[in-house]
Amino acid sequence: MMTTDVQPIETTKDGVVVLNYSDLIAGKDLSDSIEKAYGYSGHGLLVVKGIPSIVELRERLLNLAPRYSALPDEIKEKTVHKESNFSFGWSHGKEILRPGVFDEYKGSYYNNPQYDQPFEDEKMIKEFPESCHPNIWPVEDFPEMRQAFMELGQTIVNVGQLVARQCDKYTVKQCEDYKADTLETVIKESLTCKARLLYYFPINEDQSERSRDSWCGWHNDHSSLTGLCPAMYFTMSEDGKLVVNSDIPCPDADAGLYAKSRDEKEVKIAIPKDCIAYQIGECSQIQTGGLLRATPHAVQAIKYPESKNVGRGTFAVFMQPNVDVVLNTPKGKENTFVGQYKPGMNFAEFSKVTIENYYSE
Repeated sequence: MMTTDVQPIETTKDGVVVLNYSDLIAGKDLSDSIEKAYGYSGHGLLVVKGIPSIVELRERLLNLAPRYSALPDEIKEKTVHKESNFSFGWSHGKEILRPGVFDEYKGSYYNNPQYDQPFEDEKMIKEFPESCHPNIWPVEDFPEMRQAFMELGQTIVNVGQLVARQCDKYTVKQCEDYKADTLETVIKESLTCKARLLYYFPINEDQSERSRDSWCGWHNDHSSLTGLCPAMYFTMSEDGKLVVNSDIPCPDADAGLYAKSRDEKEVKIAIPKDCIAYQIGECSQIQTGGLLRATPHAVQAIKYPESKNVGRGTFAVFMQPNVDVVLNTPKGKENTFVGQYKPGMNFAEFSKVTIENYYSE
């Protein structure tokens, strides 16, 4: 009897591809799963289960999100960094949710999850502050932030390298001009990964209809690969300053993350609590010539009155090339109509025009 090494593709109830951490460590060929998740007809997202300590790391960091967001504005303002387009430290109300609408619904804390000061060159830091600036931590006012942020962030990056290795295995079989280990090398050698701790404030009055993009507008990530924690919901005190209950069920079944398929269908994505999701970004789409494709995604807010006194925390890690990496497509795969990209751009240039498209004063 003929045997085969092909494994059935595991999915969640929502049809999201599931990879097992042990299979990634063992180096199994998961190309079929990569194609289903990241190929032309995929969601642009998969989840990895079985990552050691991930439940504890998620719990420790996400519980800090509402606590930091509740600090007085004068304390949070110490970590605001306008010069980097608010790409380090605290950011609130600076991002454009959709044309003409600034995002007041959530606060974010950005930093490099691997290196506090990856560059010493002051010229480079000044020229590319969005990527190269040193980390900004609330050392005196909120010292517990740094360790929890860095430990979860580094775990997500380490697993991301393994996912990228599988992406390379798939792509090199599809495109003879694709350089093996391209995406894995991008993540392994990167000094500029960026992580974002997010907190979505409770909606305590009936302001507007809850559209798909009411909490986060439709967009593609411009990085190579994004690691995303399952969201954590909180019951907050009436004044929004104290956490009453942590990790509660979401009170609105329609709220949360959505992805848009190639045929424009909006698909709700539920990330199991013991998993990390990995979303393919525009840099990978460029570097694979469109064999892997970024997918638009958005976050729908909880509808009122279920939203009263309910906050939401999550954590995203953007794994991306170093600033001087030129984003080229393989020969014969010049599919470069991606976001703000223009042929010949390096990552710093691509990142700058992309961030400027989302942020304003």
